[in-house]
Amino acid sequence: MQRRYFPSILLYGFGLALALSLAFNGFLLYEQSHQRSIYEYELGNLSHSVDDVVWEQQLSECERANQQKDSLLRQLEQAPNAPPPGKAVVSQRTASK
Repeated sequence: MQRRYFPSILLYGFGLALALSLAFNGFLLYEQSHQRSIYEYELGNLSHSVDDVVWEQQLSECERANQQKDSLLRQLEQAPNAPPPGKAVVSQRTASK
């Protein structure tokens, strides 16, 4: 009499559980990498926007400083007893020597 060997239902169940576990872990890894790429993209855009904000603040500070200097120069030019700009610099240099 010949005996036939049939794999048990436990072996099939174990194989099925292993396959489902691998598929589920692959799905979780895909989702994790997808979320990480979205996070890195948003973080990259955020850093660029922060750089833009800092740059705009520095630009507005420079513009404000230039306006203050221009205003001071206009006031000095309008003073009644102000010497011409070129002679004032020369006289200060000779006086300081």
